[in-house]
Amino acid sequence: NERRLASITDASADAIISLNPQGRIESWNRGAELLLGHTAGQARGRTLADLFGGGEAAEIEAQWLSQSARHAGFVRGHEATVYRADGRPVDVELTATYITGDGREPLGISLILHDITNRKQREKEIRQLNANLNQQVAARTRELAEKVEELAQANAELRKLDQTRAEFVSLVSHQIRAPLTNMRGAVERLQMRCGVNNNGCAHMFTIIDQQVSRLDRLVQDVLDANHLEAGELTLQQEPVSVLPTARRVVEQMRVRLSNRPIHLRETPGLPLVFADRDRLMEALANLLDNADKYAPPNTAVSIETRADELEVVISIRDGGPGLPPDSLERIFDKFYRVDGSDAQAAYGYGLGLYVCRRLIEAQNGRIWAENHPEGGAVFSIALPVWQEIRERQRHFAD
Repeated sequence: NERRLASITDASADAIISLNPQGRIESWNRGAELLLGHTAGQARGRTLADLFGGGEAAEIEAQWLSQSARHAGFVRGHEATVYRADGRPVDVELTATYITGDGREPLGISLILHDITNRKQREKEIRQLNANLNQQVAARTRELAEKVEELAQANAELRKLDQTRAEFVSLVSHQIRAPLTNMRGAVERLQMRCGVNNNGCAHMFTIIDQQVSRLDRLVQDVLDANHLEAGELTLQQEPVSVLPTARRVVEQMRVRLSNRPIHLRETPGLPLVFADRDRLMEALANLLDNADKYAPPNTAVSIETRADELEVVISIRDGGPGLPPDSLERIFDKFYRVDGSDAQAAYGYGLGLYVCRRLIEAQNGRIWAENHPEGGAVFSIALPVWQEIRERQRHFAD
């Protein structure tokens, strides 16, 4: 049995070392020779402190280990550094067992040393990676904090600039509107003095009135765009009849567009829509004004209406060249104008259709543009039917 035990001990991959009661090495297996570079003969008689490299710190660690094993009977999982014959350190996990005889007399200490150099190296690498990662995270966090602070300052400045811009636009628009009102009043008085039979004067006054109306619409569009983007536009939505509203817009625009026939094709029995009447009229006027810009002289602009169970649709068609396919989605963008000689010649500033879209979408409606198969562009507005709105409200209430 002793021979078999010795064979097993010698074949172990771990270093197995026995110390006598005086703390000196008595046996040293093949695993210890491979791990520490000493033969059994060279190691015999050396102390545990010698394994730990000698010196005061090694003596203290060896004494602690011996006393702990003696008091507890064993020490497990103790990590230590031992030194090879060539002086190179080796990290080991050490188990010390206190050995006694049948009469409880001390026989020494058995040591098992398991090489954990690779594990310790991996742990060191992981710690280094973690440290590097922590440094990178800390640096990135500082960088992001600085960026957040810069963005916060930039946003504050932008909000301040946007507020200043909005106040400036509102101020300038109102300052322009007042002279326009005075100009229109002056033109009306001059028309009365000039008389109805003076065709030359009447023509000039008509031109002046048309240009004043255009400037007034520009001011209104600028103010509306400003209020829409600031979220300050209020709506007074109610059940609205589309045909009377469209008739009023057509009557107003016929005065303004005196050389442009406007045909309203009425569909009887249209349901009410849920809309802001004034804002709907403004959107229709903008679409008629846009149609007038691009339609050939003296050609008609037509307005058609239709409805289904959910929506009422109002379509305005001009007799112009139509829209390039790539502009159909962008035509309602702010300041967007269609490229082309006709577009360049037309009076405009790219706000009217943008305001139309924002006004209609604010009323839960839709607006889109398309080309008519027989020529010209068609702009359509769809608004929800009032009865459908009531049904939805009743459904949610239930």
